[in-house]
Amino acid sequence: MKNQIKWLGLLVAAALSTSLGARAQAPEPGSMLVMPEFDNRTGVANALTITNTSEWSSISVEFVYIDKESCEEFNRTVEMTPNDTLTVLTKFHNPDHIQGFVYMFAKNAAGEPIAFDHLIGNNLVIDGLAQFQYATNPFVFQAGSGLAEGDLTDLEAPGDGVRDMDGNEYEQAPDVIMIPRFFGQDSLFHSELILIGLTGGASFSTTVDLLIYNDNEEEFSAEATFTCWDKVSLLDISGIFSNEFLSYWTNHDQDEILGANYIETGWMRIDGGVASSSALSIPNPAVLAVLVESLGLVGVADLPFKTGTQDNGDLLPRGILGDQAGGGSGGGSKRE
Repeated sequence: MKNQIKWLGLLVAAALSTSLGARAQAPEPGSMLVMPEFDNRTGVANALTITNTSEWSSISVEFVYIDKESCEEFNRTVEMTPNDTLTVLTKFHNPDHIQGFVYMFAKNAAGEPIAFDHLIGNNLVIDGLAQFQYATNPFVFQAGSGLAEGDLTDLEAPGDGVRDMDGNEYEQAPDVIMIPRFFGQDSLFHSELILIGLTGGASFSTTVDLLIYNDNEEEFSAEATFTCWDKVSLLDISGIFSNEFLSYWTNHDQDEILGANYIETGWMRIDGGVASSSALSIPNPAVLAVLVESLGLVGVADLPFKTGTQDNGDLLPRGILGDQAGGGSGGGSKRE
């Protein structure tokens, strides 16, 4: 049993560490990167990397850290020469916040956001206390359609400080997030879901709807509500994710996992349900999500798959009415 668990952990780590590179369409550089997490907790080292892949142009890049608790911003701007790369330890780059997410976008010399599809990045989180680590790439958003390199991207309400994922300023956000596998949760497997709300802004709570499938196509549902950003245990979302429930209370495939059929698996779809403030509710909000899995000392994460697009993603309005200037439809382009 111990050898099987060790083998499975190594297999999971190897599979996920190579999965992005194995996809037919790897992400291309963009004008804005959304890194799902920064972690400045005691005992954690977080190395955040951004690279300018342009061989001829220097660029300013603004880092916008968003705090988990308050949704407060912490901003820094760095200057990057052609082919430059920068890695920072986030607790020194942002000493004000403990945990949350960070987005980075290209700016011109005047400080205005521009189209500059040459940015790539990576994030490495090392938890020294838990002896756990994982790395992930960012969600990449290229400049909006029709924009040439160097064009201003703040089109909707210039100077509002909001980056709109409406297809005009930046690429639209995903409509539905799909995570191809989770392991049944027990004393060995512990998975956490990172959730980022992209609609409404800092004054809105977002509820996401989850469709959860076991290894025999049975469908279950759950929901989770968060403000701004959260990293939540799957078992805190629903007991459906437990290995015990999947083993004893569903019509699961008794032959899977092949070679380790005492471990259950499943997959899930994640879709925005509603984003609400004290003054407004917005249906079908845009969200981002990443699953971070751990098996003992082995930690893995990868960007999810997605289907469809929607035009109501924004980073990051502050008021209780959200981004009223844009008013994206939020209807999405469903392909389920």
